[in-house]
Amino acid sequence: MTQKLKYALLGFLVAALGLWGLAVTIPNTFSSGEVVSAAKMNENFQALKDAVDALEAKLAEQQAMWAALPTRQGFPRAYVAVDFDGAVLESFNTTGGAVGVTRVGPGRYDVDFGDVAVVYKLNPLAITALTDGRRCYANSLGGVLKVLCRDPAGNLADSQFWVLLFNVAP
Repeated sequence: MTQKLKYALLGFLVAALGLWGLAVTIPNTFSSGEVVSAAKMNENFQALKDAVDALEAKLAEQQAMWAALPTRQGFPRAYVAVDFDGAVLESFNTTGGAVGVTRVGPGRYDVDFGDVAVVYKLNPLAITALTDGRRCYANSLGGVLKVLCRDPAGNLADSQFWVLLFNVAP
């Protein structure tokens, strides 16, 4: 399966889940001046809770499928979203290991994807600065991804960023 097709399918899945989530039917509507009963309000909250529970179940199912896909293909993947201070906002590692981030200095971060085999042929597919006007890029040294973020003037500057990792088999 080509890389473009994988991303197209992933994009379609995310869009479909979002549209499905919008299809929640609220059983009771209220108008201005109408007395609201607790029972009707509870029905609305229950409908929302059921919809959220269903979405969470779908998300867990998709994450399990995402985790199993690289294992079957032999190409471990991982991702991490990082805050300005190097704190991990969100991460995923197909092998189940932790993803560690260290802020080395202004705009400089070391990202360690742990037990994903990254020592050889580390290939970050996407590094995206999440802070307006900033850009982030990376290189590899000994299995740790070195991420540098710069402001519009080209100076190293802290930024939130996202890294998607793809490990090419040797």
